[in-house]
Amino acid sequence: MVFIAAKKEVKKKKCPICGNEKSIATGFYKSSSPMFSLDKCVPICISCVKKEVVNENGTVNENKLKTMCQRLDKPFYSDELDSAFLQQKRENGYLSDDEVAKCGEKIVGFYFKNINTLRQNKDKSFVDSENDGFIHKTVNVIAQNKKEQTLQRYSDITGNEKSACKQNEKLIVWSDQDKQNKQYAIEVVGYDPFEEYPEEGRKFLFNQLSPYLEDDSNADDAYKLSQILQIIKNNYQIDICDKKMSQLDPLKDAESIKTLSDIKNKLVQSNDKIAKENEISVKNRSNKDAGKSTLTYLMRDLREKDFDKAEADYYDQLRGVGSQWATGMSIKAIKENGIFDENDKKEVYEMQLDMIATLNKEVDELKEKIRILTLENDRLKAGVG
Repeated sequence: MVFIAAKKEVKKKKCPICGNEKSIATGFYKSSSPMFSLDKCVPICISCVKKEVVNENGTVNENKLKTMCQRLDKPFYSDELDSAFLQQKRENGYLSDDEVAKCGEKIVGFYFKNINTLRQNKDKSFVDSENDGFIHKTVNVIAQNKKEQTLQRYSDITGNEKSACKQNEKLIVWSDQDKQNKQYAIEVVGYDPFEEYPEEGRKFLFNQLSPYLEDDSNADDAYKLSQILQIIKNNYQIDICDKKMSQLDPLKDAESIKTLSDIKNKLVQSNDKIAKENEISVKNRSNKDAGKSTLTYLMRDLREKDFDKAEADYYDQLRGVGSQWATGMSIKAIKENGIFDENDKKEVYEMQLDMIATLNKEVDELKEKIRILTLENDRLKAGVG
């Protein structure tokens, strides 16, 4: 007789916020509260708990977290929240405090893990933490200072963060050359490719991009331009890594320096690969005058000097001997080397008919404009009207 082991039933329950059924064992935080003694876990799933207490910019909203702890009958301690922040910082030593603070969901995960497992928090309720003044009684003066930092870091930022951002923006000074590079880059690319970056980063990025755009082959190739933008964004990350490493102690912060160095090396390798595959030079040009003789560069230079007659007369260019020769050679090469089947020839023929019809219409309209302007000119010469 063969005995088949019965499959263990996975107990599930439905989260009232997202409406999804999840495993009690892995989808919900455990609880020792008599309020949830039936299944010994809180009613709201882990995912929804995190989402409900995090601001749009990724930071933890302390007021919402406190309210959530009250709903779940979990203790709320400001110093424990700061410990969770420091845990996240230790795992990402290359990030600044502001960047770590925006990893809100991970910080909340550490927080609930700590209040569920650490002895000082075990079996405590929200009321217990309220009686403690929302900070552990064992906290000394240093920890009290940390609490103040926590309150500052996790408060529902509306005014403080904005004013801080404005102060930082005031410190970033854009020279005329910086502004010129920014304006030129946006004109060539067609949009602001660095819109989401901080002001200091944008200044760095636009100044890095500008030299590449002086080469017409880069500016006119959309795919190549996208790869150049990726290289420049990687350069920005490399610059951040360099600055972070310069602030670290090689003896005390060896692990963080190694992490940053690994990130930098990967970015450099990525740049080398992109550059090789797309024939892009990631280093400064040895010839500083390269591209300065092109029509595009000369016209841009004259525009910046407010020279009104810098615009080229493209009609005269198309009629020029050189343009006519280049066009003729191009058509000849297509005829001699192009391989077209009957369908291709039919499609080309139909396209030519459409183009001829469109051009004839444009010619008729221009002839009518010339006729009207000629009559108006004759009346003006005759002193009529």
